Amino acid sequence: MESASSNYEKLLKDLTNLIPGAVSASLTGIDGIGIAFYNIDPAFDPTLADAEFATMLATANRAAQSLAVGDISELIFSTQKITIILKMVGNDFYLEVGLQVGMGNIGMARLQMRRAAEAFIRVLY
Repeated sequence: MESASSNYEKLLKDLTNLIPGAVSASLTGIDGIGIAFYNIDPAFDPTLADAEFATMLATANRAAQSLAVGDISELIFSTQKITIILKMVGNDFYLEVGLQVGMGNIGMARLQMRRAAEAFIRVLY
């Protein structure tokens, strides 16, 4: 019998394979503790990334609340090497996908992440 974690990893691998240019995907609690990840780039540290991204989401959420514009549902940022998309999964988790700059399709990533988030919500809640 497969563990929940291995099922989550399979969903993340499938998600990564559906998105051109995707190099990583993770499911993480808003506390920054990773639940599962799939990563193509061995130099990318998903444990560190999960904690950093959780901090970014918390900061963005505080700013959104301060501006009275509602809670964060998604956060996208780009660096010289990678574009990161963070999508909330319910109130307690978020989904991360990393795209190679110039190779990734942000629109496709957002569509596939929305579908994956719905699937994770069904199993997590």
